[in-house]
Amino acid sequence: MRAFLALEVKNESTIKLIEDLQKRLLQTGADLKPVEPNNLHFTVKFFGEISDALAMKIKSALEQTKFKPLSLSYKGVGVFPRPQRISVVWVGVEEGCRDELFYVANKVEEMLEGITPRDERGFQPHVTVSRVKSSRSKDRLLALIKEHEHQDFGEETITSLKLKKSELTPKGPIYSDVYTFPFEVG
Repeated sequence: MRAFLALEVKNESTIKLIEDLQKRLLQTGADLKPVEPNNLHFTVKFFGEISDALAMKIKSALEQTKFKPLSLSYKGVGVFPRPQRISVVWVGVEEGCRDELFYVANKVEEMLEGITPRDERGFQPHVTVSRVKSSRSKDRLLALIKEHEHQDFGEETITSLKLKKSELTPKGPIYSDVYTFPFEVG
């Protein structure tokens, strides 16, 4: 299975604001594929193709880890890898929330040491909202992103980490939960 670890965006008002942004991005005429609202998430670690046996090892390792719920404030819009060659448009988080997300990502890497390879690119806390397929209308797209670079998208408390399966289809990926790792409350 093609798998990754995710922190899902569930706040309905945040999702609505992201959908509004996606509509405005499309209005620039850029060649975009918006991410489906139910697929919005932070990728904590991408595994690629893994076996069921490896999924069980990941599950066993992460069940030993306890995280506290994450209080996040979604803020800002940007691009990867750079404005000259955009492949992703993303929504970020307030500077103060980044430490909590980095803590989770680093703890996951630590717990999976010797089970899966370390992600050499490092974790970048972001929620992908659109994939850019070509450079069509890039200047208009960048102008709109600049307009929204400091936009607030609401707040949310995230209470679980999920191992997700990604099935690639012509209409886009279909994600399903394999395991859920609830965070400690209280």
